[in-house]
Amino acid sequence: MLSMPLTKRQREVLSFIVNYVREHDFAPSIREIADGLGVSSPATIHEHLETLRQAGCIAGSGSRACMPTEQTLGMGRSFALPLLGTIAAGRPIEAVEEKETIAVPADFVVDGLNSYVLRVQGDSMIEEGIFDGDYVVVERNPSPRDGQVIVALLNNDHATLKKFYRERTRIRLEPANATMKPIFVRDCIVQGVVRAVMRRY
Repeated sequence: MLSMPLTKRQREVLSFIVNYVREHDFAPSIREIADGLGVSSPATIHEHLETLRQAGCIAGSGSRACMPTEQTLGMGRSFALPLLGTIAAGRPIEAVEEKETIAVPADFVVDGLNSYVLRVQGDSMIEEGIFDGDYVVVERNPSPRDGQVIVALLNNDHATLKKFYRERTRIRLEPANATMKPIFVRDCIVQGVVRAVMRRY
């Protein structure tokens, strides 16, 4: 577990490092990180690397001293992401957090430090290929685009999985099931955007 929260820029630096290591099998240099992120000052990258090192995200020494730790990189070609409970694909149900992890293929994860998994309950998203019992990989993102499948928290205690649309005076949470009606709300807390679906046979 990380010893401190990371800023958006620090997560971007870490994601660049992880993707670089997966592609090249060795760590990038500070200059390569700066160039890859469009940062003019290597000193700024160095400061971010020190923070990531203190947080336990990277390790190593020398000019390429930014190898992701095993926890950060994930085991083999997968990430161990937290399984944070069940999400309703139907009527909203109570949001429950569980203390489990689940192995997720690395190709399904863009930002491993900012992602989690939910188990789907219900059939309101079947036309998007999301079925009862599936697992969805969710990336925290409070500002989704119209048409994205999101995790919405309603009334601060009920979570639901729906397609997100902004209308002039309200938000439409649209099921992907022709037999079901959308939910209209003035506002909702968007807890994340669905990035992948997993199914266990």
